[in-house]
Amino acid sequence: MASVDCLVCHDTMGTYSKKNNKCGYPNKDVDLAAVAKRVGTPGRSNCGACHWYGGGGNGVKHGDMDNTLASPEKSHDVHMGGLDFTCQECHVATNHRIAGSSTTSAVSEGEVSCTDCHDEKPHKMSSPLLNQLNDHCDAIACQTCHIPRYAKAVPTVTMWDWSRSGEEDRILEQTPNRLKQLSRRKGLLIKEKNAVPTYAWYNGKHYRHLKGDPVKLTGVTELNPPAGDIHDPAAKITPYKIMNGVEPADTEYGYLIVPQLFGDGYFKNFDWQDAAQKGMQAAGLEFSGKISFVQTKMHWRLNHEVVPAKNALSCLDCHHPDGVMDFKALGYKEDPALSGGRFKKVSPAAAK
Repeated sequence: MASVDCLVCHDTMGTYSKKNNKCGYPNKDVDLAAVAKRVGTPGRSNCGACHWYGGGGNGVKHGDMDNTLASPEKSHDVHMGGLDFTCQECHVATNHRIAGSSTTSAVSEGEVSCTDCHDEKPHKMSSPLLNQLNDHCDAIACQTCHIPRYAKAVPTVTMWDWSRSGEEDRILEQTPNRLKQLSRRKGLLIKEKNAVPTYAWYNGKHYRHLKGDPVKLTGVTELNPPAGDIHDPAAKITPYKIMNGVEPADTEYGYLIVPQLFGDGYFKNFDWQDAAQKGMQAAGLEFSGKISFVQTKMHWRLNHEVVPAKNALSCLDCHHPDGVMDFKALGYKEDPALSGGRFKKVSPAAAK
């Protein structure tokens, strides 16, 4: 990989960079001898140099990772702020294979789970209320209660409409927690801060839309929906950031277009036909010359920005008519606090 080498991860001076050069070489003003003499164990900022800025800017892609994690308050992230965890505390590395799995591409070098450190029933059994929460752990991921909001400090993109690119840069709407803007290069963007997650069943796997897969020319194509549903014993309700998109597709072949954006691509000439022709040739896909824009949806699982226990969701945050949980969308007939959980307990007598 041209953008990753030993010093990207092991530079402790914060001066090593490759952003202003090409072909993987470091910037010309980097003192390589000084950096090499100060190599050490990676810190959060080493990992964040890539992961915080995915998607084209700080916090754009993930929703639960941005440069606030370089030095967060405990209230922002109890692990990195309260306990000063490095990324490797959870993403354990063995022979440079770093544990963790992607929600968007089939990359996994080992699983990471809350139960690597915490018990599966982590709440105090002596408290009736906390013991009830232990029962919740059969159907609810730890993150669901302990990440009640995402993008708490830095806005993240939740909607990206490429069909509006080419228009003049301008802000269409702005509030403390929401920005709607037009970018000539990237189209219509909606950025949100301090947002409530969307909840979905997740059994540890995601479906993945691959290059050349069929796309819906009308309706919404889900690019990486989580696997699992209310009937899956392995699935748990899990928090997500949803990224809605409008992307170019080949109308005749019925798949997404891979446009060339950089260099002599769309960002230079703002010509979709030219960008599509060049990009599809490089991608090894046929291009019919016919372009339409289609709706897509991506799930970004939330794992960071875990809050202290006192700030986690409480009972009424979910079990209330105006609560954050859409139980019907999850497959329940009504609030399970009223009608019971997804798997009814059957008495031995009734089972006969």
